Amino acid sequence: MDDTAIAEAAPTGDADTLYTTLPSGRSVLISKAAVIKGMAGRLDDLKAVDAAVSVVCCTGKFPTLTAPGVHFASDLLAGAVDGCLPGNGRLGVFIPMAAQAAECSRRWSRPGRECITVPLSPGADDESIRIAARDMAAHAPDLVVHDCISYTSRTRDIAHLIHGRQTLLAVSVCARFATELGGF
Repeated sequence: MDDTAIAEAAPTGDADTLYTTLPSGRSVLISKAAVIKGMAGRLDDLKAVDAAVSVVCCTGKFPTLTAPGVHFASDLLAGAVDGCLPGNGRLGVFIPMAAQAAECSRRWSRPGRECITVPLSPGADDESIRIAARDMAAHAPDLVVHDCISYTSRTRDIAHLIHGRQTLLAVSVCARFATELGGF
């Protein structure tokens, strides 16, 4: 996307906001509605080429999109979290923006599970990661999840040194899943 397309796909509010990292490495906020519109066409493209494994690499929820054989990162991550913290417990969730906290809590809460959100930009510098990790540690979660595909193993590792909890990194969960399905 060029700057004009990004400007045309500006979010209309908190519920319409997705964080993404462009191929150039630049991070932007974009309209979820615009992503859904474009993604529908890309899902058709994947079907046309009979892709062996397809994973939509965004942890946002897209309930209006369905495609046989296409796996959504949000569902893969949810399955991993539910498997690791099936009953009562405290889930700590790093989110790209504070504006996502309410939606995140709705998405991750279960009967008996408390959801704690801590904003942390996926492109944060080391000191910002450490600050967010100290905030997370203060909540003493049973499990931590980095709820954005743009979080890196570097971010996870720096944060883990401080909060010390078991951690799921969305991109790792999805990569492992795709590797298994692809037979690699």
